[in-house]
Parts: sequence; C-alpha cells; structure tokens
Amino acid sequence: MRYLHGVLGPIIDRVFEEKKYVELDPSKVEVKDVGCSGLHRPQTEAEVLEQSAQTLRSHLGALLSALSRSVRACPAVVRATFRQLFRRVRERFPGAQHENVPFIAVTSFLCLRFLSPAIMAPKLFHLRERHADARTSRTLLLLAKAVQNVGNMDTPASRAKEAWMEPLQPTVRQGVAQLKDFITKLVDIEEKEELDLQRTLSLQAPPVKEGPLFIHRTKGKGPLMSSFKKLHFSLTTEALSFAKTPGSKKSALIKLANIRAAEKVEEKSFGSSHVMQVIYEDDAGKPQTVYLQCKCVNELNQWLSALRKVSISNPGLLGSYHPGVFRGDKWSCCHQKDKSDLGCDKTRSRVTLQEWNDPLDHDLEAQLICRHLLGVEAALREKHRELSAGTEAGSVHTGPGEAPEDALAQLLQVLRDLQEAHRSGLASPPPSEPRHPGPLQT
Repeated sequence: MRYLHGVLGPIIDRVFEEKKYVELDPSKVEVKDVGCSGLHRPQTEAEVLEQSAQTLRSHLGALLSALSRSVRACPAVVRATFRQLFRRVRERFPGAQHENVPFIAVTSFLCLRFLSPAIMAPKLFHLRERHADARTSRTLLLLAKAVQNVGNMDTPASRAKEAWMEPLQPTVRQGVAQLKDFITKLVDIEEKEELDLQRTLSLQAPPVKEGPLFIHRTKGKGPLMSSFKKLHFSLTTEALSFAKTPGSKKSALIKLANIRAAEKVEEKSFGSSHVMQVIYEDDAGKPQTVYLQCKCVNELNQWLSALRKVSISNPGLLGSYHPGVFRGDKWSCCHQKDKSDLGCDKTRSRVTLQEWNDPLDHDLEAQLICRHLLGVEAALREKHRELSAGTEAGSVHTGPGEAPEDALAQLLQVLRDLQEAHRSGLASPPPSEPRHPGPLQT
C-alpha cells in the first residue's frame, strides 16, 4: 500500500484539487460558458475536447514518470513474482511475433488489478478520505482507461474499442515505451539483490494495518468529554504509532509488547458504537487506556482483529476488562468505585477475523490440497491415460516451458503412496507407552 501511495498519491490529489471538467466522448460533452463576468461566451465542443485531452495527457505523463522512477521502491516480493511470470511467459511464447506477450502478462496484474482500480476508487485504497464527486470520478475513469491502453501495449483492438480516445494516442505510444523499459528494469532482480531488499524491508517493520482514527486519552480524574482528535494510525509488529498525516513523521504511542487488551467500548460511554479501547502498560508499568473511534463497525472489527493478532503472544494479557469508562468516581458499566478493580466483562483476545494475509497453517493447507487431489484422482487418471495414448501415437509434444509428460504420473504415484501410508497408519496399533518399573505396592 505504501508503494501504491507513493506512485499514485500526488496524481490523485492533483485531480481532486483541480476539479477540472474533463470529457473526451463527444456524445457526453457539456458546453459551458467561459470568461469573466459580463464577458461570458459559450465554450465550443472542440475547445472542451482539446482542453480535456491536454489535462489527461498531463496526468498520464506524470503517472508514467512516477512509475518509471519507482523501480527501487517496489517491494522485492512483487518484483520477484513479476520476474518469474515474465520469464515463464517468454519461455512459452519465444517467437518474435509474441514480443509483447510477456509485458502484457505483467501489466495484466500491474495495471488491470493494481493501478486502474486504485485510480477509479481511491477511497478504497486509502488514497483519499472521501469518494470523488461525479466530475472527478469521470476524470479518474478516463485516466484509468488511458493507463489500461498503455498496459495493453496500444494494441489495435484497444484503439478500435473507443475511437474517441484517439487524442491521447501520442502520449499512449510514448507511455508504452516507458512502461516496457520500467518492466524490463523491474524484473531484472537477482536473488542476492532480492534477499538484500527483503532484509531491508524486514527492518522497516511494514504496517499490519493503517488508517485514520479518532483518539481520546484519559487524563486525571475529571469527567470524560466525548471529543476526539483525528490522527493517522499505523500498527506494525513493533508498536501502534500515529501522525497528523500519512506522510508526516510518526510518534510511537504504544509498544506492542505492552498491550494487555483490545476491546469494544459500550455505546453509551461516548454515544457511538464504533469505539474501542486499547489497555496497555506505560514505561513505568502503570496501566493506561486509550480510546479510539472508528468510522464504521467494519473498520472497528478490522482494527480489533489486527491488534489482537499482533499481541496474542504477549505475557500478562488481561482476562477481564470494563466495557465502560471511569467517569467521575465510578465505572459507567458496573458502578464500581475503585478504578483498579477487576473488569466486569471477559476479554476476547482470541476472537479475530480470518483474513487472506493471515499466517498459513501448513499442516491444514497440506491436508486441504491432498483432499482436493484425492477428490479429482479419477479425472487425473483418465487424463493420464489420454496423454499416454497420445504420446504413443506421437501426437503429444512438450512445448517450451511445459512440464514433462511424466509429471502427472509422478503426482498419481505420490497420491498412492500417501493413501498407502494412511492405511498402514490406521491398521497399526497405537504406540504403547514405555514400561518403567513402578514403586512396589504395599
């Protein structure tokens, strides 16, 4: 996400701030008055189209320039993945007529699944706090179309689809050359460089979750006020930190090892059902609580899950907590008067969301793969018989980059070995405990 913000952030901000009317489709052009008060004249369709083309050429050029400069900033794992994809596709399609195919394979992910979605919906990628209005959305959509045309390597099919994008063709053709040069440098990463980059990134403690939250901290014994200050928070494997803006310097708020609980706060405490509390110990070992308000219940659950996952192995996790706040001289939830009393509700430190980036359970994943292969074993055997018959007739050939024909036979043999080992394990008696001489019974 940090890489995406570095490449797209300035361009997206510029589009939102300028709020220019941009349209290339003649059937959708709105002719408007231009000029000073008293000197208005209607702007012609040709002027609207020309100004729109100039604006989009400027945005597209700035985006491609930023992308070209971002090779070193791209995460090493992404570069290694694209390198493997590029090489495999080039091995499969080695002919000169397929020169662009490896590049298109990479841009199918880079542009279609990464850049274009973020351009069209910047709020979903935390590039902006609010959704774009209708005018800005149209500009972003046209820019995303232009980026995709560059990613398609300016093929005749993409040009014929929307002929009114023709004014951008000079910039698109120049962008194709820039993008190919960028991809060539991007996939040119050796294993040693990849390891060095991974080591550097690992030292940077990448964020587990980040985004805007409203903070309220308890001070003294006075009544709590429901005023929250908006800050940008970042949770890493080391600490929960905050900053005024995503790009400004961060200040550590809570060390990860000091977190004792992350729980919801009852709605009546602050008049909102989207408030959570993080209970932790400060450097002096004294318990402290910080209250954080999220924008919606989904965001609340995601933050709670992330905080619980990174602190689940912490020593001293609390078994109970107060879902209310200490207001005046008592807790609002249970009315206990001692602030240090045990909580009146149990904590839920192991209640988390199952997400795509959770660490894998290797035993479980291996079992799922094996079960799936056993389910399609009959189909695999049938396919193997077809391939074997074709090989004998001389009709099956191994193409560039393809696996040898006996790979399927090896897979089937592994499945047989696994089933045999499983049956043997079920048939054999459970291992008995070693016998040790016990004490004499008297």
